[in-house]
Formats: sequence, structure tokens, C-alpha cells
Amino acid sequence: MGSVAGKVNDVNLNRRFVETDDEEQARELLRLLSNAHYKTVSDTINKKRWNHPDTVVDPDAITNETFLKAFNKRKQIGEPEKLLEWLIKVAENLMIDEIRKSRQKRRLAVETVGTFFHVEKKQPFATSLAETDAEQAEAEREQIAQLLRLLEGPDREIVVFMRNGLSQKAIAQNMDTTPGAVEKRWKRLRIWVLPVMRYLEALINCLPEDRDRKIMERYFLDVQPLSEIAKALGISHATVKETVKRVIADWKKAAKDNSTDPVSAMVKKER
Repeated sequence: MGSVAGKVNDVNLNRRFVETDDEEQARELLRLLSNAHYKTVSDTINKKRWNHPDTVVDPDAITNETFLKAFNKRKQIGEPEKLLEWLIKVAENLMIDEIRKSRQKRRLAVETVGTFFHVEKKQPFATSLAETDAEQAEAEREQIAQLLRLLEGPDREIVVFMRNGLSQKAIAQNMDTTPGAVEKRWKRLRIWVLPVMRYLEALINCLPEDRDRKIMERYFLDVQPLSEIAKALGISHATVKETVKRVIADWKKAAKDNSTDPVSAMVKKER
């Protein structure tokens, strides 16, 4: 196979790959093709990803799946000279599928929380996205858990009381305040909570510091306690707590600055 390595871009290599019946040889040829074209395919996916900053996808996973499809469908490629074009088209289609899935998941999340905040009076859109009642119930539990992790102090108290069905008057009595103060805080919450929940995974994904991303992924997506996160990442509990508080504050400001696209607001801030 050594003589083939120097001819990675030759149509002859493509032809051997698409026509061979030898599985072992096909794998070796795929390795050479992957070495030659991985960056081109990955760049195609990344370009489309940054055109859709509101979605969260794994470019490496999509790139690897593209080459796996090439291996499994090599007999269907047909024109060896157009193999790279075929790879790019497959990668684009896989990316479109991932964008669709990501947006469906996000819509499910925001409709669940939006309904809770009385934004939608109609039947929640989540019903049409979840395949079963069990899936919808699980998604709702997950989103409410993430919502509560965004909040602290009186904000969290109000949401918990609302979840338990208390009226604003009853909440005011429990919190030793006035119904007007509860209503005012509730309105302030709605301004930034919904945008953050809508773009939660994208906001995590765009964090420039690797440690911040790992902390927030574990805190929100895995719903781990601060102590578990500290132990898993080998950092102090105080550092984890400070990071969570700082990042949420940044998200809150970004959502207030640009409620329709807090991700862009965060990216701009980091530049």
C-alpha cells in the first residue's frame, strides 16, 4: 500500500476504493482518502455550522460519519473522479439533518419553558415534536431542572412557588413582599430566561475557555452537583461555583442585549 500513499489525489485511488471487494483493502484505501480529504470535509461542516450559530453539532462526529458512509456505500458512488464532491455532499446533508435535530430539541426546550412562563396559551409545540408522552415528560423535567439551575435566591423561589401552583398573592405572602414586587420580578425573569434557555447549548458551545465549557456542560447538560464537577475536573468547589455564577451573569447580559441572538452577543463580547 506504500506506493498508493503518494497518489492520494489520483482518480486511480478513488476507483480502487469504490470498486474493490476486499474489505481490508477498502479500509486501508479509506484511511488514505481520509488523510487527504478530512480537512476539506471538516471545513465544509464548520462553515455551515457557523452559518447557524443557534445550533449545536459535533463537526468531528459528522466528518467521521461521512467517511463511514463512503465505506458502506462505495459501490454506489459511481464516478470515482467525483468522490470528493460526493463526500462534501454527504457531509452537507448530514449537517442539515443535525441542524434540524438541534433546532427541534431547542424548540421543545423553549416551548416547555415558554408554556411555564405563560408565553404560549395554545397547546405546547413540544407535543408535536416528542414521539411519546414519556419522551415529552422527560424533556420537560430536564428543561425545568436546567431552568432552576439558571436561578438563585428570590428568582428561584418564585419559580419553585409558581411550579407548585401558588398565585402571585400567595407567593408574596410566603416571601414577605407584595404581589406587585413578585409580578415585577417575574417580568424581569421572562426577559432573559427564555433567550438563554432557547440557546443554552449554543451558549455553552461558544464559551472560549475549555474549562468553562466543561463546567457548564456538566452543570446544565448532565445536571451534576458542584462537588461532583469539582472532583471530576480536579478543581476546587469554589472555582466551579464562581465559574457558574460568572458565566450565567454573562449570559443574562447577552440575552438582555440581544434577546433574538444572545450567542452572537456572547461571541462579540469575547472578541
